[in-house]
Parts: sequence; C-alpha cells; structure tokens
Amino acid sequence: MKVLPLLLLALLPAFAAAESRTWISNDGRPIEGEYLRANTDSVVIRRADGKELSVRLKFLSAADREFVQAKLAAANPEPAKEEKARTDLKYVLPDGHEQWPEDRKKRITDAMDAAVALYNTHGVFKKQVWANNSPGTPTADANYEGWINFGGSINTRVALHEISHTLGIGTHPNWQANIKDGKWTGKHALAQLREFDGKDATLSADRMHFWPYGLNFDNESSPENDVRHVKMVAAMRKDMGIE
Repeated sequence: MKVLPLLLLALLPAFAAAESRTWISNDGRPIEGEYLRANTDSVVIRRADGKELSVRLKFLSAADREFVQAKLAAANPEPAKEEKARTDLKYVLPDGHEQWPEDRKKRITDAMDAAVALYNTHGVFKKQVWANNSPGTPTADANYEGWINFGGSINTRVALHEISHTLGIGTHPNWQANIKDGKWTGKHALAQLREFDGKDATLSADRMHFWPYGLNFDNESSPENDVRHVKMVAAMRKDMGIE
C-alpha cells in the first residue's frame, strides 16, 4: 500500500465507489474515496479503482477529521463507567455482638443491609449509626445520636423507620418547629409529597412520626413506599436545616 500526500491524491482520477465520500483537503481540494480504517494519525481510503491510499489527518478538512473521529469512536466505544454505590450512611454493630444469638444477629444485619442500601441509593445521609440487639425492647426504638435498639420487631421496614429517627425524624430540635395543628409546614417535604400524591396532598406529623410514607406499620411498606419514605426523610431534613 502506497502512502501519498494529498497533493498527489488530488491529481489522481476519481471513480465512483459503492460508499464513496468526497474528502476535502485543508486547502480545499477534493478526492473521492471510500473510508476503510483509521488511527489517530491517518485514514486509509479506497478509491473506485480498488487502490488503497493513506492520508495524514492533518492534511484533511476539519469536517473530514470529525468524520474519522466519529468512526473511531464508534469502533472503540468507551466502556460504561460503573457508578459506585454511595456509602455515606453506615452502620456498625456495638461491642459484644459476638455473643448475640446468631439468628437475631442475621435478622438485624439483613434488615440493616437492605435499609442502608435504600437510603444510600435514594439520598445522601452522612452518618454512622449503631444497630443493637435489645430483646427487652417491646418493638424497636432509636435516637438522634444514632443508636437503634431492635427488640420484638426486626425487618427492613423497621430498620428504615428507626434509621429515620437517627436522621432527625421526631428527634431533631427543629422537628416541632415545622408542625402546626398536626400538619407539617416545611416547604421541601410538602413539595416532595405533592410530587407523589398531587397538589392538594397534606403531610401529617405528631411528636415522633409522620404520615403518609412514615413506614410506621408493616402494612405501609412496599417497594414504592420504601423509596418514597427515604425521599421524604431527605426533604424533611432540609426543612429542619440538617446538612
């Protein structure tokens, strides 16, 4: 295969090719030829008579260089970048967990793994919490310091609900400031709720809980509602001024 400068190519006779393209030099001279292959330095063109010619890209017009770059990109697509799962919200087991009954430990870690993954997928919550085995606790409870006690109730719904308390739901000093006559007044949570349920939706709240989407009972949980719960918690945190 001969390598010729574009000046000589312009003097060669042009013949129609099945997929011929008119290439233009950067000084305006044309050459007919079919694209075969290229690299970052040059392109190989096949004329209608079957001869292959290599042309340095720097001799071609900007439009031709863009055409070659598009061909190269199509032939060698960049691998899709894998999105790393967020890990802003973390949990640990407290000291002494080695002595917990294995069945309860597994139930707690399974519930926390699933709940923490949902929070990290659908929001940004920078906090570490502790998941404790507390058989004496009637159901479960949690505080803003990040401590969760699992008693008689252990499942993903309970973990989501209790994590919300560690994130400020019913526990942050600004919680009550956003409630009037049993209704939440913060603009971020109301906007989020109305995105879910329509422009007339209202958000109820009491001393510790909110509804809808507070996941206060097992029958409130569903794949859709669990995600909405996380988004509501994120919006209510904004209303309370939590970073």
